[in-house]
Amino acid sequence: MSVLTPRSWRLATAMLLSVPLLLVDVTAPVSVAAVDHATQVRAQHVTRAVDGVSTFALAQQASTVAAYWRGNPHAHVGLAFSTDGVHFEPAVAAGRDEIGTEREDGTTYGALHSTDGAVAVRVSTDRPIARLTVLGLSDGTSRVTRTVRTPAAASAATDQPTVVSRGGWGADPSLMTWAPQFYATKKLIVHHTDTSNDYVDQAGAEAQIRSIYYYHSVTQGWGDIGYNFLIDKFGTIYEGRYSRDYAGASPSGDNASGLGVTGAHTGGWNSGTVGVALLGTLTNQDATPAARDALERLLAWEASRNGIDPQGTDTFVNPVSGATITTPNIAGHRDYAATACPGDTFYPTLPALRTAVAARISGTPAPPADTQAPTAPTGLTATGARTSVALSWQPSSDDRGVTGYEVWRSKSSTSGWSQVGTTSATSFTSGSLARRTTYWFKVRATDAAGNLSTYSTAVQTRTS
Repeated sequence: MSVLTPRSWRLATAMLLSVPLLLVDVTAPVSVAAVDHATQVRAQHVTRAVDGVSTFALAQQASTVAAYWRGNPHAHVGLAFSTDGVHFEPAVAAGRDEIGTEREDGTTYGALHSTDGAVAVRVSTDRPIARLTVLGLSDGTSRVTRTVRTPAAASAATDQPTVVSRGGWGADPSLMTWAPQFYATKKLIVHHTDTSNDYVDQAGAEAQIRSIYYYHSVTQGWGDIGYNFLIDKFGTIYEGRYSRDYAGASPSGDNASGLGVTGAHTGGWNSGTVGVALLGTLTNQDATPAARDALERLLAWEASRNGIDPQGTDTFVNPVSGATITTPNIAGHRDYAATACPGDTFYPTLPALRTAVAARISGTPAPPADTQAPTAPTGLTATGARTSVALSWQPSSDDRGVTGYEVWRSKSSTSGWSQVGTTSATSFTSGSLARRTTYWFKVRATDAAGNLSTYSTAVQTRTS
């Protein structure tokens, strides 16, 4: 049996893409538009050893920056960006890319950070790193013509939603070196991309997706973007992992037989699952109503056509490895791996998401919206240590149940408050604090519908 090399596979793919698929819905509406669309991602890499603080100069402005390094996976790395090479913004943590953590190749992949055109990056680390690379990404521009066939007007809640194709968001086909594999879809897994929430329009969302595509495909070596679908905060759904050419039809992420394409979104559990990523970071904020509506529509369609009970918890058998796991059929990434994905604020809303998806499939009205806020936490106490403060409080009550608490901190009782964490427990430790400093804390509760209580009484303590 012959084996396709990457080059021969790309040639075969190109030949297949030139043949129109007979399954395309030619009755679907067609729109054609010539638009300026940034498609060629320009990447620059600067690599050196870092011991303490070092400045990396970039040859051209970068709209997205990430750092990755060999060894010292637990190093605390900070990045400060400059648009003139002289003045630097306050440093931010390099973070960890949520798909990069699955790579396990000896490299630590930091998160992608949006910048205003950085030309220099000041890197700081708490331990020596022999080989650290700063990756700067920016867009080139080319003229493309979009042909879009959208599905007919929905006649049922489980009809396929409109999905922007890879060509529509500017995927560079030359970056894809991964041959698609297909299996029956049994599980639906929700992610957040852990990237910036600050994009202001669809063009900004697409630029962020192109950066993710390059980072996954080339830098991390997956050969394609990890997610099957992505959803921006405006409710736009995007095709992720390549499956086939749809000749303008709304992409479904599967082959002509209805089998789903394998992504690279949840290590050990990619085959037979669909990974849907909400674009942005949902650690300290929830998904927008538009994003949540799009997610419900996409999951209802996927669940109904694949015979998945959206409120069920079933044992899943990986069709490749034979490994088994029992998880909710609509789950978060953290249900499969040690990760914060899909964010501490969004994750507690998954029970409500499953209920809403089930209601869409059954055609029954969703339960009345929960508008009752939890009661405020009481009895907050704070105990200071050298560089941390331990907090505890009495639980809140709610008509449908509290799902978690937000923890807020300031150096003043009246201003400068910022959220420093979330927890489902009634205790929390705030770390990495300055010594001999007075801090104020307060907490508030949230429920599955996203209702927030009023704040607890603020308390103060001093580190030693």
